[in-house]
Order: sequence, then C-alpha cells, then structure tokens
Amino acid sequence: MADRREMLARLNPQTVRFDVGQGGGTPALTTSDIAAALGMVPAGLGREVMEAVYLPDGATRHRAKLAEAVLAIVRPEFTRRARAVADAEADLEFAQAVVSLTRRGLTDGQRRQLREREGAVVLAKANAWPRNTYQHLSRMVDAVVLELASGNRCTNCRGTGQVSEKACPDCRSTGIEPLPDRRRALAMGCHPSDYPKRWKPVFEWLLSELNREVDIAARQLSRALSNSDRTPQARAA
Repeated sequence: MADRREMLARLNPQTVRFDVGQGGGTPALTTSDIAAALGMVPAGLGREVMEAVYLPDGATRHRAKLAEAVLAIVRPEFTRRARAVADAEADLEFAQAVVSLTRRGLTDGQRRQLREREGAVVLAKANAWPRNTYQHLSRMVDAVVLELASGNRCTNCRGTGQVSEKACPDCRSTGIEPLPDRRRALAMGCHPSDYPKRWKPVFEWLLSELNREVDIAARQLSRALSNSDRTPQARAA
C-alpha cells in the first residue's frame, strides 16, 4: 500500500475482514497490529489530525484533544501577528512624536523614516488575522480535515510539495490540490466574497501546518508498522 495511513481505516467499525485471503505467503497485519502501531505514535497534533483524516469514527471521541492541539499552535501565531501590528504602530507613533517635538520642517531622513514606518504598519495589518479567528476556528478545522482527506494530489508537484527542489507555489508545499476559494468558504461557513479578503491566509496557514504535522505522524506510524511486520505474531498471521 502506497500510503500506510490508509490502514487506519481498518480500525473503523465494519463487517468486512481484512486479515484473511491475502494469499501468496505475504504476512498480513491484523487490526491489533495496526492499533498497536497507532499507539506508538506520540500523542499530539499530528496524531490527532491523522486520526481525524483516516480514522474519523474513532476521532470523534477525541474531538476535544484535536481542538486543544490546534489551539496550541494557533494562539501563539495569532498573538505574534497581533503584536507585530502593535509594535509597528508604536514605532510609527514614536517617529511622529519625534517630528512633532522638533517643531521644524521635515528633513529628507524623517520623511523616509515615516514612510518606512507607515509601510510597516500596512504590512503588519495585512498579515494579521481577523479578531474573530477563534470563533471560526472549529469550522475551519473541519474544512481543513476534509481537504486533507480528499486525497487529491497537486498536479503541479504530483503530490511531492516541491518543484525543482523548491516549495510548490500551487499547493504551498502541501502536495494537495487546492480547492476553489468558494468551496473552502462554504465548507467553513463564511460568505464566498469574504473568504479571500479575510480568511484565505488563515486557512492556508492552518492547512500547511496540519499537513506538516500529519506527515510527521505518518512516518512514525509507518516505522511502527514496519516493526510489526517483523514480529513473530505478524509473520504467523
């Protein structure tokens, strides 16, 4: 199987058995092996997202853990961007105060400094997230998980996340074919015209972070499954 994360689907309730009829003398991993391998993946955001994508029936019981893990990365990023705005505004106010105290005409250096400070404020505000980000976070996480579960690989980088050893500009290194803005807006419950103006940077950042974390968890799961392949129990299955 190309992506061993898909084995987690065997842990969902079902009536079909996956551990019989393999043939060819190839050892088959049982659901117990898969569950044990999953238990070897350290708890955290990557594991929670991986379960939400590939083991949704079980992940519903851990929704609170997923929410806490997402908040743990969103809060410092939200705060960092908000502080960048406050710092830029404070720098501009300071520069304006200096000019006011001199009570003279602006020098070329002061004009240049004011332009730079004003530009820094504009840039910081453009990079800041909406104040009501937390209120939309739950729906956004659901939308990101659905997109990760779609399995639609980026055609530009063929799912690798890189083009000519550089980050793929189309998928932002996620390897996933981006959905149209309108579909993302509907998935997270905001107006389609509001998404590109306010929520697109937040969504793309969250998608990139969750995809990176789930890839780390996937590698850990793959190593654990490989170890299970070599156990006497798996060879005897």
